[in-house]
Amino acid sequence: MKLEKYDETDEALYSRLVFNEETMKMNLGRVFTEEEARMFFRAVLELNAAESSLGYYKVLISREGKIAYIGMGAISHNEEYDALEIEYMLLPEYWNQGYGTELAEILIKMASDAHIASGIIAITDPANSYSQRILAKNGFEFVKRYLNSDGELADLYRREV
Repeated sequence: MKLEKYDETDEALYSRLVFNEETMKMNLGRVFTEEEARMFFRAVLELNAAESSLGYYKVLISREGKIAYIGMGAISHNEEYDALEIEYMLLPEYWNQGYGTELAEILIKMASDAHIASGIIAITDPANSYSQRILAKNGFEFVKRYLNSDGELADLYRREV
């Protein structure tokens, strides 16, 4: 598995992910609107340009001699919780194959190595049992359930570095 920061040439890959109904339902509860997708992609590029150790990464694997785009991984500073937040989303055809676990482990190591915060958080949809298992395997503990800015339920998990 290889992580590379998104750049301006990756909008089509990014769009495959954020307009995928199954993926986004498990992460945001809905797909992005076109305007939201454009705005968020611009924010991704700005963060990637401004930060060396934080950012949004396209996730690539080598499969049958070809490079395949399977999703996104991210590390950002969450000021509200004074922690680094990891995020990951995979296209459905790559679910249940161990890629989510591998990606989470890579992101946790990158966040720990950044030495920016003493904790790492992850926010999931309460129905996303796959992410909950991945987080539990990696030492995260459930903190709370709350309503996010879209009025959807979300679960907050945390682990210390």
